[in-house]
Amino acid sequence: MPNPYILDAVKTLWAGDASPGKKLLDLSCGGGHSARMLAATGASVVATEYGTLGHLGAGILCVGGVDLNGALPFKCGCFDGVNLTEVIEHIENQAQLIREIARVLKPDGVVAISTPNVLNVHSRLRFLFTGFLRGRVRPAHYSCPPGQAPNIYLLHFYELYYLFFHYGLEVQKLYKTRIKFAPVFFAILFYPLMWCFSLEAVIRAEKDPVQRRYNWQILRWLFSAPLLLSDNIVVKARKTRRE
Repeated sequence: MPNPYILDAVKTLWAGDASPGKKLLDLSCGGGHSARMLAATGASVVATEYGTLGHLGAGILCVGGVDLNGALPFKCGCFDGVNLTEVIEHIENQAQLIREIARVLKPDGVVAISTPNVLNVHSRLRFLFTGFLRGRVRPAHYSCPPGQAPNIYLLHFYELYYLFFHYGLEVQKLYKTRIKFAPVFFAILFYPLMWCFSLEAVIRAEKDPVQRRYNWQILRWLFSAPLLLSDNIVVKARKTRRE
């Protein structure tokens, strides 16, 4: 079963942007839980999967054999929204995927991406002491090739933000999922130090005034509650320019 906290956050994100008359794309939908959730809004849903994909229900067109490392088999500007739930951390060519998502989105279209939050406070401390982040707490199992290894391509929020920026997508909101005690405790304990060190490294050390303005935007996101505390993050972005 999928993580209910993630599904709840994704459902909240799509409230108001998934409705009758909208055409949505659910990439690598797995068991189809997110596709069914989107279809329940009355939207027309196209669901893809890397392998074969069986019937998922009314209002859902299933397309199998879609490799997200390559070109998506859809025309430019044909979807009002694209959903990607716990998938991007498995994708080798993430820049290609974001570029393709932007291509198939209509102007003002929405993209929703959820992924393990490697920047929550507990994850940062785990990395300090073990070298491993949330989502990859030990070495990848060597019986799995790179195309099948779970969470082998973990993505930091600021990397996703960078890709969005260059492909005409603007982050609008972050949604929290499950929040455990440990990140709350460590955030209270270390927040002043984290802020001081980040201010020095991210803002004061940057000499380019244009880049410094971008750094301020990213820093505000980095110190938001979802990024500091949440197990996984759900990111909502909107297409702001035509590719």
